[in-house]
Amino acid sequence: MRKWNKYSAILFFAGIFLFAQIMHSQKDVDSILKSANKQIYENPEEAILIVTKALDNPQITVRNKINALLVISTAYSSKRDYEKASEYIAAINKLIPQVTNDFQKMNILNRIGAHYQELQIYDKALEYLDESLILIEKYPVQDSVQTFLGYNSILRGFIYRKQTNCNIALKYFDEAIAAYTTTVGRKPIMHANLSICFYNKGNCLLEINDLTQAKISFLKSIEHAQIDDAKSLIAFGKKGLAETEALNGNHNEALALLNDALAISGNVGDLVLNREIYEGLANNYLATGNWEKYTLYQNKYVAIKKANKISERKTINQSLLNLTRAKAKEIENLRKDFLPIQIIFIIVIAVALFLLIRTIIRWEKELKKLENELKS
Repeated sequence: MRKWNKYSAILFFAGIFLFAQIMHSQKDVDSILKSANKQIYENPEEAILIVTKALDNPQITVRNKINALLVISTAYSSKRDYEKASEYIAAINKLIPQVTNDFQKMNILNRIGAHYQELQIYDKALEYLDESLILIEKYPVQDSVQTFLGYNSILRGFIYRKQTNCNIALKYFDEAIAAYTTTVGRKPIMHANLSICFYNKGNCLLEINDLTQAKISFLKSIEHAQIDDAKSLIAFGKKGLAETEALNGNHNEALALLNDALAISGNVGDLVLNREIYEGLANNYLATGNWEKYTLYQNKYVAIKKANKISERKTINQSLLNLTRAKAKEIENLRKDFLPIQIIFIIVIAVALFLLIRTIIRWEKELKKLENELKS
């Protein structure tokens, strides 16, 4: 009995030690993911590097593995490398059946929706967003899901701006702002999300020629980005504000803002941001008659636009090919599922036809027999 108690104690303490090791390992992974999330937009290469190390951890949970893959995918999207982002989205899709936590599922569905929105495959994006919204709306504690609602709403704003018009998109941007505002007090990182909301709202206001409200929105975008020290978002806000100044005829003010934005975005590596800054600089230098600077930035704009188009076309084509393959696989699976039913159906029809023919033949024989009897 003492021997058994001795071994039991050893096993018990070994179990505690192993559990403590696993928990410590998961805390390390959580810490890495938290650090990487801060780097996604400002230093995506660093985010990818540190999260890849977390993926190599043999004790990583499914939850953390999915979160790590989401970070890497989002970081590649931040670099506008949608082809690489698609690879990690495909890996996440395979793990979704193992997710039981509604919070994580809302986040995953939203993020996959965001990926398809970036690829301009809007119907597919809305499928994932609708699925996420169902989970969000039925969740009993609504205060705890406002960040997911905010993200879902802003993505819809992006989509409806492209598919319909800015008047509809503005409604969703305002919904996103309202949702994020309720959480910014306890989650300071939401300032970055609010900056994105106000920036895109400002762009919509520019489209409907409401320059006064657009300027207010861009200033709020810069304000929230500065609180979070999000350099790329500060640059986007200044770029938007420069557009407002240019439309008001204040080209020198616009140039000052754009040069600030260019200096801030130097280490960010966002090709779309740089492209739009170059375009703004070229247009404003043209308006002020500075042909040398106009030529310089126009050439930079054309070069980066061409590179973006090639990259986006390649990724979109690959995504469409992947979707086609997925649909073909679904059809093949359905065909396999229904094959036994088809075989049974064919057998039943064959048996029914056989019985019917046999009955007709018997009737024919009886009829002939009756005719012969009548003749005799």
